[in-house]
Amino acid sequence: MAVLNRLPNTISRQIVSEGYKDENGDWHEGFKSWSEPMRCDAVPAGKANTITYEDGSTATYSFTVYMAPGDYGFEIGDTVSLVRYGQEHILSVKGVHPYQHQYKLWV
Repeated sequence: MAVLNRLPNTISRQIVSEGYKDENGDWHEGFKSWSEPMRCDAVPAGKANTITYEDGSTATYSFTVYMAPGDYGFEIGDTVSLVRYGQEHILSVKGVHPYQHQYKLWV
């Protein structure tokens, strides 16, 4: 019996901590880490792979990512790691829209 995997890919958001000054006044750089991988379905963009923002500017995207409904905290400009069928893509979030039945990203 075949089983359909509806969310075969994973996506992780890069978390960047802010730098800080210690009590001696020395600057310490922040660090970067990745969130836990979240299940998703990433579909490559077709010919019309541009998104138009409210200010009229446009950006191109490579994948449309579908996730289960929820609030994942993605924002435009976030760096993400998309693992699609074993291949990792480091991309930037171009658009986010939480629908009633799904969460949609353009990266």
